[in-house]
This record gives sequence, C-alpha cells and structure tokens, in this order.
Amino acid sequence: MTRLALAALLALGSACGHGDAATSSPETTTPAAHAQPQWVGWEPASFAVAAAEDKILLVNVVANWCHWCHVMEEETYGDPEIAALLREHFVTIRVDSDARPDVAERYRAWGWPATAFLTPDAQPVLALRGYRNRDVFEQLLRELVADRDAGTLAQRTQPVEPPRPVDGALGPVLATAAAQLDGFYDEAMGGWGQRQKYPFPAPLEHALWRARVHDEPEHRERAALTLRNEEHIIDPVWGGVYQYSLKGDWDHPHYEKIAAIQAGAIENYAMMARVSGDDRWLEPARKVAGYVLGMMRAPDGGFYTSQDADLRREGQPPVLGEVYYALPDGERRALGMPRIDDNVYADLNGLMIRALVELYAATGAPEDLAAASTAAERLLQTHRTDEGAFLHGADDDPSGLYYLRDQAAMGWALLALYRASGDPRWLEAAKPVGAFMLARLADRELGGFFAHTEDPAAVGVFAVRRKPVEENGLAASFLIELHRYLDGDGRTQTPYREAAERALAAVGRTETIAKEGRIVGRLLLGLEEVLMPTVDVTVVGTAEDPRTLALHRAALRYFEPRAVIERSRPGERYPDIGKPAVYLCTDTACSSPVTDPARFSALADAFLAESLPPQQG
Repeated sequence: MTRLALAALLALGSACGHGDAATSSPETTTPAAHAQPQWVGWEPASFAVAAAEDKILLVNVVANWCHWCHVMEEETYGDPEIAALLREHFVTIRVDSDARPDVAERYRAWGWPATAFLTPDAQPVLALRGYRNRDVFEQLLRELVADRDAGTLAQRTQPVEPPRPVDGALGPVLATAAAQLDGFYDEAMGGWGQRQKYPFPAPLEHALWRARVHDEPEHRERAALTLRNEEHIIDPVWGGVYQYSLKGDWDHPHYEKIAAIQAGAIENYAMMARVSGDDRWLEPARKVAGYVLGMMRAPDGGFYTSQDADLRREGQPPVLGEVYYALPDGERRALGMPRIDDNVYADLNGLMIRALVELYAATGAPEDLAAASTAAERLLQTHRTDEGAFLHGADDDPSGLYYLRDQAAMGWALLALYRASGDPRWLEAAKPVGAFMLARLADRELGGFFAHTEDPAAVGVFAVRRKPVEENGLAASFLIELHRYLDGDGRTQTPYREAAERALAAVGRTETIAKEGRIVGRLLLGLEEVLMPTVDVTVVGTAEDPRTLALHRAALRYFEPRAVIERSRPGERYPDIGKPAVYLCTDTACSSPVTDPARFSALADAFLAESLPPQQG
C-alpha cells in the first residue's frame, strides 16, 4: 500500500463525533444484525496467536458511551464481508478505554473509536481516527492483507523520544505551554478549540489561576464567557453536562455524559463562585452535581463511569440522543434509560471527590463534603491494596498493572479531603500513594512517571512504557501538594518536590508540548504549582468550637491557588490567644491572627498584596 493511499484513508476519519467520511448519516440507519469479527481481549494469548499465525493485529479502542463506536460496530464491523475478512486475516482486539487507561492513553489522540493496525509481532503500521464506513474500511483491509502477503507490511514506527534530564528551567516550559493554549481560545464563543466545543476543565481552571496569580484579569473574563456558554450543554431535565458540542458553537451537543466531564464542570462552576463571590454560578454546579449524585452514584458511595448518548434496546432501533434528551422526564423514563456504565474506577472517582470538595468549599454544605468522604471511604475499602496504592477497578488482580492516573487522582483527592476537613487520616492515606508512585512508576534515571507499572507480558511496541504529558502534570500537582503538607515550615525534606519537578521537565520538551495541542491544561497547572510560592493558611482552634469551623469555611471559600490550608490546635504551631484564629504565612512573613470570618477575605488580600507581588506569566 502506498503512503499516498494511506494518507487518503487517514483524511477520512474523525473523533467520536460526526466524521467527514463520505457515507450516509448513521442517524438514518437501523442496527445491523450480522455476525461480528471474533473479538478477543487485550491479553498475552491474543498477541501470541497473531505472531504464531502471521495475522495482522487490529486494536479497536472504544468507549461504552461513544455513539460512533456503536455505529461503526453496527454498520462496518457488522458487515458480513468485513467480518469474514477480519476473522481470516486479523486478530481483532477490542479494548474498553475506560477499563484500560494505559491503552486509552496510548491511542487517545485518535479519538474513539480508535483503530490501530500492527504487524503480527506488534509493531505499529497505522492508526485511524473515528468512524469508517464499510467501503473505505474494506479497501484498507484488503490492501493491508496484500502488503502482508508480499512481505511489505510497513512498520511506520515513530522513534520513542527519551525524556530529557532536569535542567531546572521550567519557567520557559510554562511560557511555551501557556502560549500554545492561548492559540486555541475562541474569543467569540469561549472555550479552547473551534470546531468542537469541549468543556475542558483544566484550561478554565488555569485561566482563573492566571487572573489571580499573575494579575491577568482578562483570563477571568475568558473563563466566565466559557462557563456561560457551557451551560447550553447541561441537560435541562436531569442535569449533567453533555460531552461536547458540534458545529463550532455550544448548541449542538453530543449527548454522552462522562464522569470526568461532570467532575470538571462541578469544579469549574464552584471555583467561579469562589472567585467572583457570585453564587449564581452555583446553580449550574448544582445541576451537574444533582445528576451525578442522583443517577451516577453506587449505593455504597462510589461513582459510575458514563451514560450513553442514545437509548439502545434489544430488538428495537436506537432512540438517538437528540430525540431522547429532547423529551421531558416522564417520557424519557417510559422509553427506558440509556445505558449507564456502572464500573467504579479509581481515577474517575478521584476527580469526582476533588470536585465535590471544591463544591463544599463554595457552599459550606455538609452534604457535599459527606458525599466526597463516602466515596473516598468506599475506594479505600474496595480499591486500595496492602501497599496503599489503588487498583483501577475493585475486581482487578492486585498482581497486575497499576496506573499512574489512578494513583495521582486518588492521592490528589485524599489531600483535598484533608484540606476540607482537617482530618489527618486523609493525609495519612495519601502518603503511601506518593511512596508507591516513586517506587513503582518513576523513571529514576531521567525523571517523570510511566503510565503504568511494568507489564512482563507486553510485546513489541507495547513493551515500551510511555510517559504521558497529562498524567505527569496531574502527578506533579499531587506530589507538590503532598510535599507542601509534609514540609511543615519549609525545612522538612521530602522527595516529592524534586519528583514533581523532574516529571514536568521530563515531559516538557517543546516538541512534546506541541504534539499535545490544546490538551496541556493539566501540565500548566502542575507547572504553576511547582513554580509558585506557598501560602500557608493555618486555622487554629479546637474542632468543637463553631468559631473554628466558621474560620475554616471562610479560608476554604477564599480563592487562592497558592494556599495550603491546615488545622491546628491552640499552642501546637501557633500561640493560644484565647479564641480561634487564622494565620497566613509566606516564605518571608506571617499575618496577624484573623479572628473574624467576615473579614478574612479582605485581610488576606491585603496581606498577600504586600507579601506576594504578582508572578511573571
């Protein structure tokens, strides 16, 4: 197969959303009832069969909520000729992206469904983005088979770049990534990106950080415009935010509801309420949180993974999302419920716990903190191993793979609970997570963290562990926060600051950042946290005193990304002045005790204006 032919085929794809392929619209078709390929799991036996029988590997990475995954399964893989061709010449592996974060990370740049072809010994040939109609797909399959038979199946492997050692210059990395993200901002509609409007949480959070930390108020306006328009993709009946919108605006939603998107929206709206002091932003936060707590929560407190865009019932045509979600509550329920993926995964629960803690910071409502705490308790009981690390799913084999994303997200969530409650058991639970990451996931020579622990069964290109940019940014955020909680007055040494810096440097090459496009928000937040000074906020008072709780809530409501908030008993770290008080300290000064919750924000602003000039962005 010529590279020109491959390029033409690649140009026909799209992400999980409406593609540009020349085909009839899947919305006008009915599900095919044909035989499928012989799908097998991601396991050593599958790769062994491909090698032994000289069969081409096809890896199909899907998501249960993905509309175009369902369409391709019905129309393309369900075609008898294609199914027969695949059974004869290919080993077809299907992977649930939510269940296997390592595979999802490897192929997420292609969107879902992602289709990867590899040689029988698991070396890459090409990867395709999104839905493919049966005619284009059949042509490609036949050309790949002909190449294999001729011994010319191209191994178009791109070399794996080794991460660079730390050079200490993270400031330029921050500037490069921020400028790149700025290039994606839509001044007219808000959001980062033009054709598809995704409710990306990390760029919005970074915009609010820039307004505060770097004194760039225009970024607060960017965040406000984005959040106003993002309300258009919140389900007005059940709540919950749809995955994204098509056609370059916020009025043509794709109707999947994904846990990570819900968590990001809750956190963003709650954070905007804290930033602005305007509780109007809590209304959309509550709409999303109400959906999560009402429909996406397990009986014992964990959170589910996703809900499908469309209603699919055996033996009946699908009810597409644009029809189903236009109905009122009663008519929806009469038809049935779109499938909910009720798997409880550690990474998604970590993000949701953190989001609910942010909502509690904005509202002070005990039920928000209770929901976060209950989920964390459940994950500690069902997902945590004897080492203190987290399995991805509760039923995963403890002798199998552990994922960086699970550790970073859950560790980060545990620290959020410590910040919000002052209960030291959350900090104690976070400590072994950080230790596990350094012991089992870190590249000790070049810095950075691998996406997962070593996989002795992996073959070919899959034996090369990767260092994903987004996950290393999240890991850095967790580790630098863990360091700040453990270093006391700044004189206690921990290994976590250096590990965070090395992680960011390892993935912070200019060419690496360029490949990430607009998905650099999490990296930016990690860089900001490592580079920014620390503001220690200590609430001093007995836990039983309601005045202590009032001061603690005032400190939580105050938006200051540089702040580390802790509780302390009188006389333990600060003197007992006879009543509860809050102390703010930078590396050069501490405030006078603040004893009035109503004055906390103004007094904190005044102190920090003198102690911390705006950072250079």
